[in-house]
Amino acid sequence: MTEQEILRIAKEVGIENSAFMNAKDLVFEFEFRKYCEMNQCGNFGKNYGCPPDCGTPAEMKDKVMKYSRALVLQTIQPVGDITDSAETGSLKKRHNAKIRIFINELEAKGIKGMAIMAGPCSACSPCAKVSGEPCRFPEKRASCLSAYGINVAELCKTCGLSWDHGKDKVGFFGIYMMD
Repeated sequence: MTEQEILRIAKEVGIENSAFMNAKDLVFEFEFRKYCEMNQCGNFGKNYGCPPDCGTPAEMKDKVMKYSRALVLQTIQPVGDITDSAETGSLKKRHNAKIRIFINELEAKGIKGMAIMAGPCSACSPCAKVSGEPCRFPEKRASCLSAYGINVAELCKTCGLSWDHGKDKVGFFGIYMMD
């Protein structure tokens, strides 16, 4: 399957912008991990896709660097109040759902990779971590960009994507790592 065909599938499932880049060009700044460690989203230690369970920053980078290509995926959605965490959280879930649909399409065509999402893993809800059970879907487990320490501003520069969409729209990012 060509890159153009993959980009077309992304558009068809509702992902507004997508671009390929070389994995070696991803910028890792592990200080972004502090947002996870400060538990700003409330999932630190409560989700297998989140720190500390997902791995150290170095381990996370190693997971990414096993792949040669990064497909950056961006959704842009209208938002009433960008400071309303309930509203933006709902939009983030919608973003991740689109990425999961996209990944299912690729996997059905034999293209395997690794997802990096916006926010905590949403393969199951609630996460099995909460009840002390093992991860139910380790092959679908995904961590967020912050857990990997990926600099999204640099990602945007490399891919020619916009980071800021004003006060009435919000953009979320994900990456699908592949060879």
